Amino acid sequence: MYPFPIAPQAVPPQPPKPQPLRGDADPIAAVAGNATMLGIGYMLLRRPILAVVALCGTGFLTWSAAVQVENPLWRFLLPAWGLAMILHAWWLTRRTVPSVLVDPAGAVRRLRFFAGTAAALVLLSLGWFRIDAWWIVHDAEAAQAAGDCEDAVAALGTLDAVHRVAFGPVTTRADEEREACGILLAALEEAPSEAAEGLGEYLEHPGALWDGAGPERAALLLEAAAEGGALDLTDVENAFAQLETTLDEHPGQAGAVRGVVEAFTAGLVDMPPCHGYAADHWLAEQDWDAPELAEPAAASVADAPVRTLRCGQEWADGGDLETAAALYREFLTEYPEHELAAEAADGVLDTGSYCADPVAYPGAPAYSGRGPHPMRLQGTTSEDRGFPAEWLGEDAAGTELVVCVTAEVGDYQDSCRYQRSDGSTLWATFYAHRFDITAYELRTGEEVAAYSRQIGKACPDTMDNTYSTVYFSYSGDFMSLASEYTDAEFRGMFSGIVGA
Repeated sequence: MYPFPIAPQAVPPQPPKPQPLRGDADPIAAVAGNATMLGIGYMLLRRPILAVVALCGTGFLTWSAAVQVENPLWRFLLPAWGLAMILHAWWLTRRTVPSVLVDPAGAVRRLRFFAGTAAALVLLSLGWFRIDAWWIVHDAEAAQAAGDCEDAVAALGTLDAVHRVAFGPVTTRADEEREACGILLAALEEAPSEAAEGLGEYLEHPGALWDGAGPERAALLLEAAAEGGALDLTDVENAFAQLETTLDEHPGQAGAVRGVVEAFTAGLVDMPPCHGYAADHWLAEQDWDAPELAEPAAASVADAPVRTLRCGQEWADGGDLETAAALYREFLTEYPEHELAAEAADGVLDTGSYCADPVAYPGAPAYSGRGPHPMRLQGTTSEDRGFPAEWLGEDAAGTELVVCVTAEVGDYQDSCRYQRSDGSTLWATFYAHRFDITAYELRTGEEVAAYSRQIGKACPDTMDNTYSTVYFSYSGDFMSLASEYTDAEFRGMFSGIVGA
């Protein structure tokens, strides 16, 4: 039926299937796996050596970032290392089509989910630890700013290596704050002087946050200033300089500054009198514009006279009459109408120094009218001279005159010859006693009389060992001496000014 046989048509051979590239894997899963920085992408690509290198590199950089937080290099190298792994995973899978349309078993989906979840966990953990580090440091800063360094140190102690890797800069700041708090806590356990020095170190530290450290240091300096035998004005000056600095840099501490000054001025009452006196003088010399300093200092002026007087009495009790007299004079000069002025005037008279620098005591009776005018003798004693009681003032309030007396050898009177018991002759030359007398009205401190008198009787009938004199010289058969005088002669020198 078919005369010719039908030859079969030639069928071209099918091309060979392309061999999959080594490491062929889903690119999305590989990139997400390497985003964990744990080498998961390399494991999905079945490249174990690269996975080990990735894991070791991440471990080394993480350890370096945790240990050397102050070095920012590691904080830049760590994310750079992660980015390099992500780009490398993309490079290795760039020729692979990321499709799951022919993945009926869902294997690629599972790989993508696994890698993406791992990457998300790493990123979320990093974010969480960054937030946690910031929150811990924030709480510690608030505690330190309130002056509670114990809570601040406790909070900062919860930071660990993971926080350092996640948020290096904030943990570096935390280390500074922890160190500053350590200085503060150690300082507050010391004595005032050492504590003030420690607080000064704290204030200079970059991690210091407590604004109240300035007033606290000033209070410690003021406490230390009063510890010695004399008020240390250097510490007082440093304390008030600190308070001025605090007002300039932290105006919100104005109340604390005022409180320190008020406590210091109120404490002057309980200080040793001479400490308070030195503080009063120093405060009076200052010229502050800030009311927080000036107002409490001005309020303390009311008690300054008492401290001046008590300081003078303290020196007098210690035997330093010269210093005591200077303080009594200062009291009478600056506070002549004060209710304690009589004590100061008595102090000047009792020290015997009135004549060196006469000072007025307005509370004394006036030198006027008929006598007698009560007096106080300075330079000599009125005891055993037989003065009438009405001639002498018992205290400043009952004294009109202060009479200053100086004695010296007066004029030549006579020379006399005496026979010794052995028959020899002694020649005695006699000189009068000369007294220079200056009288001051105590009420005004003004001079009211000045004169000289010479008294004494030459050539007594006999010479014995009872002879008293202010002038005596002896050479062989010659003797020079001052004539003796009687109490009546001595009293008579003052009758004119006393008005008796």
